[in-house]
Amino acid sequence: MRFDLLIKGGEVIDPGAGYNGRMDIAVNHNRIAAVDSEIPAKSAFRVIDAAGQYVTPGLIDMHAHVYKDVTYWGVDADAIGSQTGVTTWADAGSAGAITLGGFREHVIVPSRMKIFAFVNITCIGLVAQDYELAVGEYCNVEILKRVVNLNRDIVAGIKLRAGRSGGSMDLEPYHRTRKAADDLELPIMVHLSTAPPGLETVLGFLKPGDIVTHCFTGQNMGLVDKKGKILDIAKKVWDEGLIMDLGHGAGSFSFDVSESLVNQGYWPDVISTDLHWMSIFGPNLMDPLKGSAFGDLSESSDVRSMIVQIKGDGKPVFNLLTCMDKMLFLGMPLPDLIKATTSRPAEILGLKGETGTLKPGALADIATFVIDKGNFELQDIHGNKRLGKKRVRNIMTINEGRILKPLEIPDPPPWVEIVG
Repeated sequence: MRFDLLIKGGEVIDPGAGYNGRMDIAVNHNRIAAVDSEIPAKSAFRVIDAAGQYVTPGLIDMHAHVYKDVTYWGVDADAIGSQTGVTTWADAGSAGAITLGGFREHVIVPSRMKIFAFVNITCIGLVAQDYELAVGEYCNVEILKRVVNLNRDIVAGIKLRAGRSGGSMDLEPYHRTRKAADDLELPIMVHLSTAPPGLETVLGFLKPGDIVTHCFTGQNMGLVDKKGKILDIAKKVWDEGLIMDLGHGAGSFSFDVSESLVNQGYWPDVISTDLHWMSIFGPNLMDPLKGSAFGDLSESSDVRSMIVQIKGDGKPVFNLLTCMDKMLFLGMPLPDLIKATTSRPAEILGLKGETGTLKPGALADIATFVIDKGNFELQDIHGNKRLGKKRVRNIMTINEGRILKPLEIPDPPPWVEIVG
């Protein structure tokens, strides 16, 4: 009996299974069938020559916004994944209890990819730009529990946007998030942005196993002091087991902060994008006080325009590979980087052994890449630039044994204005 597909001669990196070196990977139907140093080409119906390429598990983007055509933020997971090697996504709070059913039926079911949800503590989810927490009654724990318990196969945890962007005027949503997570036995993913409340208050609601996203933020809820030293409270919770997620986004990655933290030995557990319509074009927002979640507010009502202007030609330039380029620049070893985009997020999402690995029996989610060498400009959300020497480029994306044809990314929605 022959294999359906054989990927030969690639440099395999799979920290989840302990693979690192030139190996062949065989696939039958939608599962990994064999991994060995030499599998004969004649043993498969179709052979792909991966010589000169890195072969990894399909990547996992654990923080994105993919509730397309329904929310202010949502992008097309299938199109982006087909171009980048991402085969599994976790949406971070776009859906709330009332809208989770629609997310399942209109995004998850028709998708080629595997998509999961961190459900927003507010029942309306992150539909508009900001301030989803402004109406306290929307943070209804009982409704959330009822809905989550009917959808546990797609729910990864509970999402809370801490700081001004969420719009809460008090700490009641934080208490309710903690209660919901404890009752449902699920982790919290908390977004750091701009105080109030302060960082110590926010971290005080979390427990080991919860997730801090935007851990390299340069905003005033960041994890370092003005001299770049990690704050004592941040060091304490990091060492105690809070999971740290990059969550780059349009407002949450600073080179100064990242360089300070990695120089002190602190790397994110997970590398993710916070991909949405304001981040997909890279650091090109013309006015960071418009269409962003990190501008200063003079009052509780929204005084900013919801229309964002973005410099450029309107072609997406930012994705999980861009984040990987920045981590390589910072000195993250390639096996650690692959772990932070495959086996570690798979473990957090409860998918260990099923995806995020090339171990026989796992789903045949596979990505192949080359790393180009040259001079590549990298930029953080504050406009600070660095010159990278490596760039990760996807060659092929295989989702559950199917080789994906790269899809075109849709045009931006009406509230995103491209200014050449």
